Amino acid sequence: MPYTDCNIGFPNIERGDYDYAIIGSGAAGILLAIKLIEKGKRVLMIEAGHFDEDAERQSLNKILQTGKELESAVSGRKRAVGGTTIAWGGQSLPFYPIDFSKRDWVENSGWPLPIEEVQPYYNEANRFMGVDEADYEDDVLRMLGMKKQPFNRDELWYHFSKWAPEPNFKKIYHTTLERNVTVLYNAVATRINVNEDKLADNIELANFNGDKTAIPINNVLIATGSIEASRLLLASDAQVAGGLGNQSGWLGKCFMEHPCIEIGVVSSSNQYKLQKAFNTHLYKKRKYSVRISLAEKAQREKRVLNASMGIMFDYNDGRIDPYVEVRKYLHEKKINSIPSLFANTGAYLLSAKALVFDKLIYKHKARARAVVMMEQEPLKESAITLSNEMDAIGMRKASLNWQISHKTWDTVVYASGVFKKELKRLGFGNLEIHNYINANNADWEKHLTDVNHHMGGTRMSSTADNGVVSTDLQVWGHPNIYVCSCAVFPTVSHSNPTLTMMALCIRLVNKLTVKN
Repeated sequence: MPYTDCNIGFPNIERGDYDYAIIGSGAAGILLAIKLIEKGKRVLMIEAGHFDEDAERQSLNKILQTGKELESAVSGRKRAVGGTTIAWGGQSLPFYPIDFSKRDWVENSGWPLPIEEVQPYYNEANRFMGVDEADYEDDVLRMLGMKKQPFNRDELWYHFSKWAPEPNFKKIYHTTLERNVTVLYNAVATRINVNEDKLADNIELANFNGDKTAIPINNVLIATGSIEASRLLLASDAQVAGGLGNQSGWLGKCFMEHPCIEIGVVSSSNQYKLQKAFNTHLYKKRKYSVRISLAEKAQREKRVLNASMGIMFDYNDGRIDPYVEVRKYLHEKKINSIPSLFANTGAYLLSAKALVFDKLIYKHKARARAVVMMEQEPLKESAITLSNEMDAIGMRKASLNWQISHKTWDTVVYASGVFKKELKRLGFGNLEIHNYINANNADWEKHLTDVNHHMGGTRMSSTADNGVVSTDLQVWGHPNIYVCSCAVFPTVSHSNPTLTMMALCIRLVNKLTVKN
């Protein structure tokens, strides 16, 4: 089935042509399409972009902002086949039991389904990403020949995240989609219309030439990012006041990110030891990154949010990275700078030795920056709404009021102190915490950055009066509309969200195909 450019013209589609229409062709959209065709379903995919990112299509991501600035509002979302997978690193890390639990110190916390409903799908999601099925702690330690660092387990937890060898889903699944799925590109979904039974009846589409159409559908799976999922449901208010799924007033509420901050620099008398314990490792062409997370016991006792720390090793003085040069030589048998080779022979040899014998990405005399990435408390006032300003195709722009509670800063201060204490106790060195990391900093919010992890807005709930979608991702009140996105997360852990989102999608496909 060829890809169809809707700028040339919209195809004629009848209601019976497809079982499922998927809006969005990112990680969720491609996963859903592949899994549904494996079950014998006929799939239509609708993508606003084309095959590469460009300024015209990215401009549709522009939003109004009334809260803390979300720097990744435009650049962190990709309107192209492959979605954000054309730009992300492909990091895999699951959520854990505390992330699903109701916590009396975290407002609006608690998932309406237990983690046991999601965990069985993590391995399948990893296989789809090309990631191994080893656990994120002991299995990886054994593979890498590493020892577990003896952090105080009541406070900190030493584990790993895993990376996909090829993170771009467009590259991996382009041919499969072309053969088995009808992909409409340059097709912007602007509204979902429902019939008198509240079933999705058709999707209104616009192209970049000013043309519009409406295509009939049987089921629709919204597989866009959080901002666009909320925007589309809010904009679909022709038959339902306030938008689809908004009978509870929760639509667009609890937008979340993973606030991130550099907390200081680690000085060490044994940099190789420090990097061997905390830098990225390679095994069979796959990357593994070290995470040091707050233990569940510490979170409960200190009443803080989930968070993970890491140490980033880099250069800020223009030096050539010896690891990069070693990898280039091993793969291409060439280097960029002959003078650099003679001036830095020792660094190159150390990097080569580390890679061969310790599977370690070693960066000689690199700066060691300690960073923290945190869960964000879900707040109703952190919300996505519709503005009165129109975009280039005549759709109301989203407006974001991103709000972060002070509990995030409490977590930063606590995590920084315990990480410093443990690094010193274990002989790794001294974490020199930046002066602005203190409980009395009135300007704390300006030091936090976003990391392209947009979540929340179509909150999953156990009943229709406290959320937007059910535990099966069905929009409340609309039996054939589903949201397959990080937008459904009630809380967001510290973990990269894509793996958990993909697990939820696989779970949904299994439920849909059993019913049908």
